[in-house]
Amino acid sequence: MNTIVPFGYYTAADIINYDFKELRQDDRFSLNRAQRMRYPDAPHTVDMKSKSTDFITEKYLRILENYPTLRDLLEAKFNMFAYKMIGKDYKFKITTSWLTRLDTGDCIHPHSHHNCFYSGILYYGKDYSDAIPLTLTNPLLNTVANVYAENSGEHNLMWHNYTLQPFPGALYFWPSHIQHYSELHTGESRFSLAFNFAATEDAYLMDSSFKREWVTPEVYGD
Repeated sequence: MNTIVPFGYYTAADIINYDFKELRQDDRFSLNRAQRMRYPDAPHTVDMKSKSTDFITEKYLRILENYPTLRDLLEAKFNMFAYKMIGKDYKFKITTSWLTRLDTGDCIHPHSHHNCFYSGILYYGKDYSDAIPLTLTNPLLNTVANVYAENSGEHNLMWHNYTLQPFPGALYFWPSHIQHYSELHTGESRFSLAFNFAATEDAYLMDSSFKREWVTPEVYGD
């Protein structure tokens, strides 16, 4: 008998072979609220109080613009995955990208990303032997009334969350609307690079069609 999964969510996992030496020296971390309170003199904390939104975005949320080779590699990886999933090349590009770090006592609260199609994370640090994983919240959990295998010790994707294990060079993609979080971190600093993807090609599906020239006519000389 075949097992069919009709309502699956596509995620991707890969390993990046890249020299992260320069990236590991970059200290433009996007700090969460608890971290900003703990490090009031950190550049990101100070800039959040005194600089414009555009300044914050360009300095801290467009990190990969300073690493075009890595950016192009990540986009190529995602577009290969997206083509297999969708069947058409929409030439996805990375929109925002930012550096994060978790120190002892830090966590990532449940959240999702907006105004994008897929999100991703790259673990570029040297050692994740004691790092807390990133957990994707199963969107089906609130729709499942019966949980039969709770004590079976087996990981059933119908009624469990899914964890993304950090290790050097680990790369993951997942749908942006899925909530994700990390439990309390107790080990050494855990570094990651997060990013979002948006399509740059026109998409046609009746009343859900989208054409770039409809919203940016000046770019096309109209």
